Amino acid sequence: MRIEAMGKPPGCKLIRLAADIENGIIKTLRIRGDFFASPEEGFDRVEERLSGTSPAELAAAFDALIEEEGIAVSGISGAGLEAVLLSARETKGRS
Repeated sequence: MRIEAMGKPPGCKLIRLAADIENGIIKTLRIRGDFFASPEEGFDRVEERLSGTSPAELAAAFDALIEEEGIAVSGISGAGLEAVLLSARETKGRS
């Protein structure tokens, strides 16, 4: 299932994402938006490493990888990212 979503969850700037989910697992995830992340290369690695994650575990996985990679972020959080994805998945599931 391909999900493209956009949202501004509490405490976050605008988040845009595109995800491919198969059998309840994220296969690919692209995250863009009005947030800040430095270094950008580290953020790209986080996106890649989120492959294999369950959407329900996205918040914890994202936050752990951000910390592990030593990335400074502002305007995005794991909880916000997960909220945008789960909301879009729920909406798509109803159509």
